[in-house]
Amino acid sequence: MKQHLGAVALILGLAVPAAAQVSEQSSSDSPTGSRITRPAPVGAQMSPEATVAAAKERIAAMKQRNQVPDRATLQLLLSAEASLKDDAGMAAALEEEAADYNAPANWAQVISLTFAMPSLRDQDAIWLGRLLFVVGAPVTPNDAGMIGGIASQLAFFGDAVNAKAHGGSVDPDPAPRADTDKKTIPQQIGDQQAQDGAYNAKLAEALYSYGMYPQAEAAAALAIQKGGNKDAAEAPMVLGQALTAEGKYDDAIAAFGKVSGGEATVRIARLWADYAGIKKRGR
Repeated sequence: MKQHLGAVALILGLAVPAAAQVSEQSSSDSPTGSRITRPAPVGAQMSPEATVAAAKERIAAMKQRNQVPDRATLQLLLSAEASLKDDAGMAAALEEEAADYNAPANWAQVISLTFAMPSLRDQDAIWLGRLLFVVGAPVTPNDAGMIGGIASQLAFFGDAVNAKAHGGSVDPDPAPRADTDKKTIPQQIGDQQAQDGAYNAKLAEALYSYGMYPQAEAAAALAIQKGGNKDAAEAPMVLGQALTAEGKYDDAIAAFGKVSGGEATVRIARLWADYAGIKKRGR
């Protein structure tokens, strides 16, 4: 999905005037004479490698003190990782800032980098698209169209309708197929006890896409109980999404923590857990 590589160019263009702010904040962390060891300031003249190391040390120290890392340090870390062309490092820095400050621009960038991951599967794109639609980040017609096209191919018609509502061009129109599918939902729910785990996982996907979150939670939980799904990530991922939509944030975070799979899949679960954490804090 090369159209998302533009996020790297945006990140590479970030300015680094925040260095002075970081130095000032570092020196003011403790009063004169404090015996607490503080991380060294992140200086403007450091090499990118040294900046990354110093910024990570400062962020870790602040977290250890139950403090939110300051944005100046996070932005310096991001700029240094971009200078090194370290996609994983950039994504981690953007994820940290999104989780701490819930900025739509950070969400847009980390989601864009994740869409560009070589390990991203079509199923992952659906889960990432769902996140894009709820975090408040700007959605381009290109992104919405791509998500809608994949959703149509996978017969996730509710997701395709949602993608079209966000400005995507989805052909054929998914609305008639969604309407037809929704008419059979009561029967599909009625059949779930007699079906296997894979059936229940796919049913949970459909129910989530139609906004039927309690039913999606139940179907996903049943899929986990039965097992046997070839995609072990699917049921816990959709369970976490449904729980997040229901406001059950601790349970959602726990569900996302049980998602396993490829690098992209695991990152998407972590991003969803970050979002559930933000909602829990009421931000």
